[in-house]
Amino acid sequence: MKHFIIANGILLLFLNFGCSHLPFFKKEKPLPPPAEIEAVHHYLNLAENPQADDDSVNVEIYYLQALEKLDSLSTIYTDDSSLVVLQQQVSESYDAYLDYITYLEEDTASFEWVINDLNTLYADLDSLLADTVSLEKIPLATNRKVERAIKYFTTGRGRKTFRRWLTRAGRYEEMVKNILRREDAPQDLFFLAMIESGLNPRARSYARAVGMWQFIYATGKAYGLTSSWWYDDRKDPVKATHAAARHLLDLYERFGDWYLAIAGYNFNPRKIEKRIEKYNVEEFWDLPRLPRQTRNYVPTYLAALTIGNDPQKYGFEITPEAPIEFDTVTVTDCVDLNVVANITSSTFRELKDLNPAILRWCTPPDKDTWLLNLPPGTRETFVAKYAEIPKEKKMSWVHHRIRSGETLSTIARKYRVSVSEIKRFNNLRGTFIRAGGNLVIPIPQDKKYYQKYLASKSTPRSTVYKKRKPVENVPGREKHIYKVKQGDSLWEIAVAHNVTITQIRKWNGLGYSRLIKPGQALNIWLPPGGVQPKDSQPEIATAATPSSSAQFRGGDSQTAQSSKSTADKKTVIYTVRSGDTLWDIALAHNVSIRDIKKWNAKRSNTIKPGEELKIFYE
Repeated sequence: MKHFIIANGILLLFLNFGCSHLPFFKKEKPLPPPAEIEAVHHYLNLAENPQADDDSVNVEIYYLQALEKLDSLSTIYTDDSSLVVLQQQVSESYDAYLDYITYLEEDTASFEWVINDLNTLYADLDSLLADTVSLEKIPLATNRKVERAIKYFTTGRGRKTFRRWLTRAGRYEEMVKNILRREDAPQDLFFLAMIESGLNPRARSYARAVGMWQFIYATGKAYGLTSSWWYDDRKDPVKATHAAARHLLDLYERFGDWYLAIAGYNFNPRKIEKRIEKYNVEEFWDLPRLPRQTRNYVPTYLAALTIGNDPQKYGFEITPEAPIEFDTVTVTDCVDLNVVANITSSTFRELKDLNPAILRWCTPPDKDTWLLNLPPGTRETFVAKYAEIPKEKKMSWVHHRIRSGETLSTIARKYRVSVSEIKRFNNLRGTFIRAGGNLVIPIPQDKKYYQKYLASKSTPRSTVYKKRKPVENVPGREKHIYKVKQGDSLWEIAVAHNVTITQIRKWNGLGYSRLIKPGQALNIWLPPGGVQPKDSQPEIATAATPSSSAQFRGGDSQTAQSSKSTADKKTVIYTVRSGDTLWDIALAHNVSIRDIKKWNAKRSNTIKPGEELKIFYE
């Protein structure tokens, strides 16, 4: 019996040891659920095929939803390279879209090229600390980078821009510093908003950040800044300043140092913590391997702080804008700004300027209450007169009778309203509508004035996108013609041909206000001899003679190593590279994971760099 117990103990010990080391007991890493990936594709399809030509805000929300979904997936499936590739593709498409809509906002990107300019000037400088002076909790350090930035803003290309920032500072400085003081944050943080956005509440960066304090969607949401088709709290200077103050105080509590907190505002705080731990440093100036923009962010802020505290010393004689003033009132109804303008003897534009967070012509109908900013001295008048207005006149609606052949998309474009809002106002679950029925459509009371306001926000840049011409030649590639089928989206076409959405738009001269339609011919430029996925081949007419070799591209780096043809099928031998998964290999070649496993007699999803996989095409 004793020997039996000992033998069983040895066996259990062997099994426990073996299970953790033998490959056939190794637990496979799970792949992201197909439904979650499909949700990302769904949002991207909505973004790439907007329902209303001028509905830029709605498109942006779809992109942000796709990116937010990918962010949540990447925290769970940390080692899945396919998610990284997909996120890069979505970000690239979104960045190109932002390039299109920058013309809708005034002065949105001036701070971007200033920072890029400074990055170039900083390139040959180190960051050795020369001197530090305490100034209202934020220490004021001087070194060669700070001095170079001061020189750039006072005598270089940046002087004109900094003068504009100082002029605009008069409008917001008192309000922002009062909020910082109430939040117990250093008032000198006001100048952080200056280098973030040039103090422009409508600023929008190519890093998907919005507003005076340049909040990205996720961070803004974490601090109570929400958004919808109707509004974006990140554009509200008051709400965004409160959020920025709390965020910066949280970062200061996290790092115990204002320079590290400010760097964390620009960069990922967790990555800064890892660098502090890895390199055993305590100060910002000693941190290695930071991105160039973050490395130069603190010196740029210190330069703005130095000049801003004594602009006359640096030769700036300016007349600042008058401080912004407004009354506030809480409204519980959705009210047309044109109605408010009539009551307060102001204008639609003046109310839009006082309420930059309102994206449309009325207070958000998807909010139970809204704090509306009014021209100073008009609150009592508004309260008295607004109470006398019948409810049906506080917001305008039209009853649209559905005609034969109309869809929600065509109706949305006609009234410049999103499909989702038409569905919400009419309690529609799907997109099916019947001719002869009626829809309630929200519209501004003064529609002509609203259209004029939209037109006034456009600049000559908009014509660039309307007059794009298709690309006539792409060096090293052959042109193929793809005919759009019913239900196609640019995303699906791009994936099917292993190209990007941005490339398809560029090749065909498609602006972001252009939709694709069934039967439309799209130019697809592919490498010589590029073999098309089987689902696309019937719709492809080759415009050049293909070569005998076949090449495939998946993500940024995947390439087929060799291929051979038979009478009715083609076999490609794909060599697995580091970071590959079956999911992104299947996506790149437009086949299923199940097929790849079947063709290669694989029981699991585990693959190794250097392994050769057979891919079949019929």
